[in-house]
Amino acid sequence: MKLRASRIEHMLAKVEAKVAPPERKCLVVIVHEGDDEAAAMEKALAEHVASHPEDAGRTVRDFRWIVWLIVRHPQPVEE
Repeated sequence: MKLRASRIEHMLAKVEAKVAPPERKCLVVIVHEGDDEAAAMEKALAEHVASHPEDAGRTVRDFRWIVWLIVRHPQPVEE
């Protein structure tokens, strides 16, 4: 049985669909108290797009975000 090019492409598409990783539903950013949260999100998005070019053109608002806020408690001053 000879396979036509369209049949081979169809079979490859099915295999690629199974092998491809699931779509990323959210992005995570860690922000320290006093830092600019929006700037941190933009930086995280830029890093994500660098490794996932298929998401180029998406904006910060297109993703769900998990924001970890690191709060530093004041330490007592010794006199």
